[in-house]
Amino acid sequence: MNSTHAPPDSPLSEADIQAYADGTLTPERAAFLRDYLGKEPAEARRVAFYGRLNAQIQAAFQTTDEPAPERTKAAREGSRGERERANGAMRPNRLLNTLAALFLTVAAASGWLAASQVSATALDNAAVMALAETAATPFAATSPTRADPAAPNLSGIGLRLVDQRVLSLGPFQRASEFVYLNRDNQPVVLISTLALLAPDRPQWAARRIGDLRLLGWTAQRQRFVVAGDARTHGLMRAADAMTLR
Repeated sequence: MNSTHAPPDSPLSEADIQAYADGTLTPERAAFLRDYLGKEPAEARRVAFYGRLNAQIQAAFQTTDEPAPERTKAAREGSRGERERANGAMRPNRLLNTLAALFLTVAAASGWLAASQVSATALDNAAVMALAETAATPFAATSPTRADPAAPNLSGIGLRLVDQRVLSLGPFQRASEFVYLNRDNQPVVLISTLALLAPDRPQWAARRIGDLRLLGWTAQRQRFVVAGDARTHGLMRAADAMTLR
């Protein structure tokens, strides 16, 4: 019961005390109650207890991040306006950041592709070095026990795989090397590498370096070179077999 309409100097009731604790007592009646409580400490303590209890009840039903009822709509509209303004300001930044990230990704990919490409000259040099190494390397009479499944099978033309490895020709440049022996135990080296940016040249072209012959071509985004002594049997047949795959 609310005593807001009671005369200011009428006797205090329990309803007055409850209304005071709730904050609904009229200012005149509240002033009269404060005078009374100043003379009655026990009643003052009881009213203070009611006030604390009332605050705890209100706190239990209203979260700290919930705005007051009369400010809910205004706060919501203000928050929405702030978000819209922030989103409007952030859209150009997001677009620029997206474009910048896309540009950097494309540039990085292009740079990696360019850096990972092995030139025809570099591949020829690797083949010459591989042939020089085979001259000082005794090979087993059988093929490697763990042959690469991707290793070309050239046994049909009389070449036997005896060695294989991955060459590092630069920080990002890799090539696969396969060493074969013909029936006369003469070495034939096949080296291949990715060439994603190189145009296809499926017909092999020969180069002569002293006593060596290099047969090179590009197909299916890969660069190939077959190398051996110019008098090695099966050298050109190896290149023919590879280009027909």
